[in-house]
Amino acid sequence: MNHNTHGTAFKEVPVIGIGPLVTADPDPEELRLTVERIGEACRDVGFFYITDHGVSEADSRALFGAARDFFALPLEEKMKIRLGITEQFRGYVPLGGEVTAGKTDWHECLDLQPESGRQASTIAAAAARRAGAHPLDDPGQWPPALPSFRDTVMRAWDQLYGLSARIAAGMALSLGIDEHYFAPYHGVELSDLRMVHYPPYNETIGRNAPEKLAMDEVDHGFGAHVDYGFLAVLQQDEVGGLEVLNAEGAWIPAPHIPGTFLVNIGQMMERWTNDRYRATWHRVQLPGAVDRYSIPFFFEPAYDAVISPLDVCCDDDNPPRHEPVQFGPYVVELFSKAYD
Repeated sequence: MNHNTHGTAFKEVPVIGIGPLVTADPDPEELRLTVERIGEACRDVGFFYITDHGVSEADSRALFGAARDFFALPLEEKMKIRLGITEQFRGYVPLGGEVTAGKTDWHECLDLQPESGRQASTIAAAAARRAGAHPLDDPGQWPPALPSFRDTVMRAWDQLYGLSARIAAGMALSLGIDEHYFAPYHGVELSDLRMVHYPPYNETIGRNAPEKLAMDEVDHGFGAHVDYGFLAVLQQDEVGGLEVLNAEGAWIPAPHIPGTFLVNIGQMMERWTNDRYRATWHRVQLPGAVDRYSIPFFFEPAYDAVISPLDVCCDDDNPPRHEPVQFGPYVVELFSKAYD
């Protein structure tokens, strides 16, 4: 498949310390330099690692431990919360349940989201029911066999949502606008903590999957794609396999770097910036003979957020390239095509 490329012929993904974004009283010059580097990374690469992000190694290990515990459950236990049981786009998707560009992806996953449904009315009703409670505080998505799983995931959600909001503030500052500009557009209802397991690639595992996978149906752990939303914050293990496409059409490895998270921007930020910042194609190679785990957190706009090019990103020589789009209906249509 041909992919539109942009940015630069980067050879590696930059690493940025974001301490000035997550501390209460940062040094102004350090903050300026951090924001400048974020802007360069968003423009030239679309991905960047972050250090000094404020999430402890212990908390990351706990989240990965919860993911491994879930995927180690018997299939019948995981299927109790399979995606599709409700109208929500959340739950467990077994190996063989996702397809990218006509090829089956070699992974199983679990999407964890606030209760919402697919329409403005159901989202509003769910929000009213959980008023004052944690966004994930409903029983429908927790594996019955893992009683501590819920608390671990809720803690991670809070940390990653807050961290994502600060990264969004840094992106706003990098565009020369107020750091709180994007805050009114934030929404918990379509944000998503996703746990992904790439099992060892072999015929026996494929044959025993619910979809009875043949090896010639599979090309990648996750096929080449761009993210549709605002931004993602990824935690990945040491196995590796993630690759990012540069302007020369070369796939550049984005391996695990201890102590970092990997951030990438999605198509809504591309629209907001009138293509100044562009969502970058990426994929995951097959894991070989080992298990691979990754945990992306997708920080998304609210259902009713209307995304249109920012004035600061448009002028007479660069008029708006995108029509306004309401995020909720846009993403529901995408998900409906993928899962219904």
